[in-house]
Amino acid sequence: MFTFSSTLLIFVLLGHTLSAPTGTFFQIRDNQPSDNDLFASCPGGPGSKNVERADKCTLINIVNNPDTHLQYNVGNVQGNCEGGTNPVSLTVGGESTTETTTTASADLGIDFEGISIGGGIESSKSTSSTKSNSTTITVNPGRQAVMTMSVLAHSQSGNVQVNYGDRVDGHFIWFTGTVITQTIPTDEITFDVHETKCGTDPLNFTNTS
Repeated sequence: MFTFSSTLLIFVLLGHTLSAPTGTFFQIRDNQPSDNDLFASCPGGPGSKNVERADKCTLINIVNNPDTHLQYNVGNVQGNCEGGTNPVSLTVGGESTTETTTTASADLGIDFEGISIGGGIESSKSTSSTKSNSTTITVNPGRQAVMTMSVLAHSQSGNVQVNYGDRVDGHFIWFTGTVITQTIPTDEITFDVHETKCGTDPLNFTNTS
């Protein structure tokens, strides 16, 4: 003969038995897609055989880094290095291209060029810009010169949210553990002439010979 307490126990056990499958319905794997797969699936990326193409990728958890100055050489090196004894007038300058760069906090072996990651200031900025300038200078014997360009750049770091149109391992959205940094050049540019001793590396900005 069943008592009230025995009937209640059977009901509770039966209830747990019926509800058990709900926790394993999607067959979610223990491991999420790798960051390589996530980045590769972003728009403009090379794609991954392990996951489908993402609808969009967005920079999140954004941290604004200190501004920096990017240094570029503009045009070819001009020198008075032929053994002469007189100063000569030479024209230095040309054109150089600045562009947004993306780097990762880990070595993923991924070329980020062409991969579209919105959400930061990069979204509203041109990723590439060509600037030109030239000037005529007097170069003394044994000296060489090249025009340089210093560009103020903003920088942001963050993780990436990857959105899919269909479930990937049970989810429409995944997040990278890897932090990326985007460096975005501005239009604040300073041109200068870097002069060095003939026979040294004229393209080395730390060369003060």
